[in-house]
Amino acid sequence: MNRGVFYNSALTITRQVLSIGFGILATMIIARTLGAEGQGQYTLAILLPNLLYTFFNSGLSTSTVFYVAKKRYSDIDIYSTNLITSFILSILSILVGILVVFYFKDYFFENISKQFLMYSLLLLPILFTQKNLTTIFQGKEEFKKFNIIILLNQLGLLIFSIFFVWVLKLGVIGAILSFASTQILMLIITFYFLYQSYGLLWPKKYSTSYLKDSFYFGFKGHFSNVLTFLNYRLDMFLIAFFMDNSAVGFYSIAVILSERIWTVSQSVSTVLFARISNLTDDVSKNKFTSLAARNTLFISLIGGSLLALLSHWIIITLFGDNFVESILPFLYLIPGVIIFSTGRVLANDFIGRGFPEINTYIAMVIALSNFILNLWLIPLYGIKGAAIATSISYTFDVIIKSIVFSKKNTVPYSEFIVMKISDFELYKNKFSSLLKKR
Repeated sequence: MNRGVFYNSALTITRQVLSIGFGILATMIIARTLGAEGQGQYTLAILLPNLLYTFFNSGLSTSTVFYVAKKRYSDIDIYSTNLITSFILSILSILVGILVVFYFKDYFFENISKQFLMYSLLLLPILFTQKNLTTIFQGKEEFKKFNIIILLNQLGLLIFSIFFVWVLKLGVIGAILSFASTQILMLIITFYFLYQSYGLLWPKKYSTSYLKDSFYFGFKGHFSNVLTFLNYRLDMFLIAFFMDNSAVGFYSIAVILSERIWTVSQSVSTVLFARISNLTDDVSKNKFTSLAARNTLFISLIGGSLLALLSHWIIITLFGDNFVESILPFLYLIPGVIIFSTGRVLANDFIGRGFPEINTYIAMVIALSNFILNLWLIPLYGIKGAAIATSISYTFDVIIKSIVFSKKNTVPYSEFIVMKISDFELYKNKFSSLLKKR
């Protein structure tokens, strides 16, 4: 791993660690103030616009990284086309969201007011624009700016939740306003960085050629993104369907905390996708991905084990005795989340090589199995059953991706799963170099 990849990964991990701290503090304020019922309502309210964004974005953000890295189109073509297309897609998603609120609310949002859900739909133009423009920095491997924008996601939520939820005591609507204000802040900073670095501000040219290529590439992995999102959050909807908002609140805390284990895999995958897209020979690609995958799994295992040991203390200390029911699902989620850290790295390797459809085929199988497992286990075991179903699905996902990656690239399983002595020497050298600089 050369200095660029190591440095960018370390930089992104640092951002992730800071984000974890800010995010947990924000979640603590919201959960303690709203209670399990309010936490569940807030979780489902912001889940709706995120679900609609995932469904209607058509893989545009993924295509942006790929085509920016490949330099096939000019910055102004990509920027202008993304900006205008994001607005069009967001309007379409709002219309669909209104239909969901008025005709399907009683199935998954029974105890949430229409007012909360309609407010959340207004976030869609901001979500589409912010996400589809931020990935320009990822494609250019401008990770300092990219990390600052993403860090604001949690820092902003912390600041605004203190103001709207804790100080003004606006309840669930205050939590939604905190989320909305954070997205607006991220969008403003994104526009500022794009103008500062590349002079991009007003859209000048709408490239139908780029749009066509972008949708063609994006659609190959779009259904994978949709199905992966459903794998992440389908259990929330089914808990709301079979149980109540309090159960969603308890389970959401378990999910938020357990997914902190993905700090390393998310950071490495962010850098890996852009780097793999820029590499030209398969040997280098295999080397980078194998190194990233085995180290990510190793570090995730250490972090996950530590979280499991401290689970009771962490949840009770941060969220209080009222959230004691979050502990058991948290423990059942941890094994699957640890294993899935490898799957996230391999998935980005497939996309970076130009084969996002591989993730789609795998996601179809996993989504079906996840749905069946949740339907079976939630009525039997409640939120513990949802956690078990999720862990099994994550494990199944990684097994399939590992087989595909190994066979397709002729890479032994041990190469991307088992740590090597050279990996520890790399840590030692980097640490020694850092000490010398200081």
